[in-house]
Amino acid sequence: MPRQKGPPKRSGGRSGRSGRGRASSREGKAEARRREQGERDARARTKLRAAYADRPTEGLVLCMYGSHADIQFEDGQVGFCLLHPKVHKLFGLCVGDRVWTDGNASVNDRVVMARADRETELRRTRSEEDHSGHVIAANLQRLAITAALHEPPLRTGALDRYLLLASTLGIEPILVLTKIDLAPMDDPGWDVLAPYRELGVLVVPTSAESGEGLDELRAALKGRVTAFAGHSGVGKSALCQALGLAGAPKTGTLSMSGGRARGKHTTSIAQLLELPTGGWVVDTPGIRAIGLVDLQREDVAVHFPELAELAPGCEYGDCLHLNEDGCAVRDAVDEGELSAARYDGYRKLIESIE
Repeated sequence: MPRQKGPPKRSGGRSGRSGRGRASSREGKAEARRREQGERDARARTKLRAAYADRPTEGLVLCMYGSHADIQFEDGQVGFCLLHPKVHKLFGLCVGDRVWTDGNASVNDRVVMARADRETELRRTRSEEDHSGHVIAANLQRLAITAALHEPPLRTGALDRYLLLASTLGIEPILVLTKIDLAPMDDPGWDVLAPYRELGVLVVPTSAESGEGLDELRAALKGRVTAFAGHSGVGKSALCQALGLAGAPKTGTLSMSGGRARGKHTTSIAQLLELPTGGWVVDTPGIRAIGLVDLQREDVAVHFPELAELAPGCEYGDCLHLNEDGCAVRDAVDEGELSAARYDGYRKLIESIE
């Protein structure tokens, strides 16, 4: 039989790499390009910050408007300043950021050139699928968890979520009770706060209507940057107005949905408001918008001090305190040594994290 000339014929199928292989190669190249771009941006940020390293920051971001921002300068003047394109690309900007400008004489003609490193970041998630979120406030020192006993009813799950957020940020929480004129001290609703008082969380009862507790709250906020956060309708905006914050959002109303009183959002963007008695307040959107990002299920118990104290007694070192045998945390709940409400809040938070 004569020998076949030319290259051997393929037995069938498509020639070359499979579609899956080509897709994998494209994804690998795209990831490499993103990594290289990230490294270039990091070098550019370092170089730009070095140019301002010997200068103190000049301004504080009060509110963001796309390519512009309200900036308060050291002399108290507020300018509506343009952001340099590099600021958008390399840094991003949000309320609470400390910035450098190009130093033009008129505050409204200045251009924001760079920002200083942040000490803390508060993030907002855009959807349930958004696991990283975007930063809405920076350099916070305290989180004022705002809640009402009634109208709308107090939900301890919200308190637990915010306490966890404060712990992950490494900032001090305080619990601000609003509308106490609607909840006399003999109201049984106050009992649900006992576990939080035992944790050492400062609880400040207030009424924007009567002014009760506002002096104590002003003293707690003085000299610090504090984020006000809580469900819509709990009275954050009314409280901000009662504290005399210039530019505080208007108060909203409650609506009934499914037999439950719900608040209407009056705060759609974060803004930094100055207290007449000293200090700054960041008014943020409602709790549904604030996300716990970069948090693993196994790390949640660390931020529940009473659970973390009991965890060494568990039989397994990786115990999540859910259904494991020999769990010292669940034993403490059964024996009444640990608040069942706090444990229930822990379980719900665990279940909310994928």
